Amino acid sequence: MLKDMEGILASFEVDFYIVGAIARDFHLSAKDGTDSIRKTDDVDLAIMLDDAGQFNMIKDTLLASGNFTADATEHIKLYYKGALEVDLIPFGKIESANGYVYLQPPNIFTLNMPGFKEIYPFVQEVSFAEGLSVKVCSVEGIVILKLIAYNDRPSRTKDISDIEHIIRVYFELSDEDIYEGHFDVMELYPVERGDYLQLVSARVIGRKMQVILKESDELRTLITSILKKRYEDWAVAILTGLGD
Repeated sequence: MLKDMEGILASFEVDFYIVGAIARDFHLSAKDGTDSIRKTDDVDLAIMLDDAGQFNMIKDTLLASGNFTADATEHIKLYYKGALEVDLIPFGKIESANGYVYLQPPNIFTLNMPGFKEIYPFVQEVSFAEGLSVKVCSVEGIVILKLIAYNDRPSRTKDISDIEHIIRVYFELSDEDIYEGHFDVMELYPVERGDYLQLVSARVIGRKMQVILKESDELRTLITSILKKRYEDWAVAILTGLGD
């Protein structure tokens, strides 16, 4: 699916990156024992676009290829070969001054998807088989998007569960980076605590989120307000990392 998608998007000179559960699972599969606690077959792609007209042309081209079919109710949703669900999430110049994306015709479809533009400069280029190379959202970007998703729909407790799982395995995934670039954090918490490594990890995640959010005071304020509403120690650690 990515090969077919990449070829068409490249013809429009449009860049994209993988977000959502596939990006999460890619990072968590890096080492044995850190895999996600739940799986998905859905694919979310953040696509950098100029305007709604460009989105519609790309969608029409994907449908004309014969590999993709449209969803009857959601303008951004497609199905690859009748089975794989794919969401095309537009960001970039297509966003209005208030951060909304308006897609039309035939009907007005409105999106408010903050964070994708700020995360884009920090995505990771990944090479797969058969010459395919795509960009994947960073782990810290995933945490940002999941905090926003949870804030929009608090009933989506799976977003908090995903964040907590990421924090539990983050040290194992990023130990070299923590030792080399954030060793001071390991001296900020008592090692006898049962959640010592999680607190270290959450603090480092907060520091890296700080770099992503530095260009948007509005987004940083949103993330800060979400974390301040959480009672868990990991949320406090992330928030502290944002202020380091």
